[in-house]
Amino acid sequence: MFIIIGFIGAGKVGVSLGMYFSSRGIKITGYFSKSEVSSMEASKYTASKNYLSLEYLIKDTNIIYITAPDDEIEGIAERLYKFELSNKIICHASGSLSSKVLYKLKEKGGFIYSVHPLYPFSNKYTSYKGLGNACFCIEGDERYLAFLKTTLENLGNTVILIPKSSKPLYHLSCTTVSNLVLSIIDIGCNYMESCGVDRETALSSLMPLIEHNIENIKKRGINSSLTGPLERGDLETINSHLKVIPKKHRVLYKTLSLNLLRIAKLNNKGRDYTQIEKCLIEENI
Repeated sequence: MFIIIGFIGAGKVGVSLGMYFSSRGIKITGYFSKSEVSSMEASKYTASKNYLSLEYLIKDTNIIYITAPDDEIEGIAERLYKFELSNKIICHASGSLSSKVLYKLKEKGGFIYSVHPLYPFSNKYTSYKGLGNACFCIEGDERYLAFLKTTLENLGNTVILIPKSSKPLYHLSCTTVSNLVLSIIDIGCNYMESCGVDRETALSSLMPLIEHNIENIKKRGINSSLTGPLERGDLETINSHLKVIPKKHRVLYKTLSLNLLRIAKLNNKGRDYTQIEKCLIEENI
């Protein structure tokens, strides 16, 4: 199949993917958006067409990529249902929704997929530059699953395939290592501020610790990167944490520390963590 992609949605994700695909030699026809200004800007930036009608975008493409917000995808599918979609690939870029949200389009001859890039789209016009390192998660109809996988792999991307029933758990994974990590960093900065350090200095002083930890994980994996008082069995330090931690954060500290304890036990099979485990469970009930 010769790939021709048209986008419904002209925000950060749509523009970034359009720029990425076209820069790698994949033909994109253009954009349709509820905001004509957005689709015009997107088409201009990607040297493609600004569509004022869904009908013409469908006719010009064989892959329809919905890059609109999650709460708009079902409504877009209802609009697409009015048209003939025989042998068209229709996919969306949502991390949380499965391809099931597009199921009606199979009745019109379409093949449905979710094709989610594991990537933070922070800038509409520059994020595409880092997409070559992104992993894509795909699920959907068997017919073109291997084709989509191979296409992305040929661009240099890693691709993972999951069943549609796993999509919520998959998205929880993504949220945990991105948004929830941000929350933990914010909490750490708040603790530093409570020591009398201003916010900007708190973040800049903690950043080398954050970055070094991420680099270690990239190079050595999770288990081999574990350090700190829990890993070395320092009960006194953990007790000191429990004395000063806000009550509302005790359950969080317990959950994260007990998971680290699991890793520590794997790393140090001869070390006795009984007292630390007891302390964490009893102090955080």
